[in-house]
Amino acid sequence: MATNQSGARSLLATVVGYIILAIVALFLFHFILGTILWLFRTLAIIIILLVLLTLYFKLKSSD
Repeated sequence: MATNQSGARSLLATVVGYIILAIVALFLFHFILGTILWLFRTLAIIIILLVLLTLYFKLKSSD
């Protein structure tokens, strides 16, 4: 009976290990994806501001 219980504990430890690994991988995936999206969003805002400033100065200087 001790062998059966030891095998069950080993299986349970393996399952718990995979669950922990999945949680850590999911956390890292969200962190990396969030960082990339934040960089794209910041770059888009800077580009839009530069385009608007360029348009503003072009329209203002035509007077």
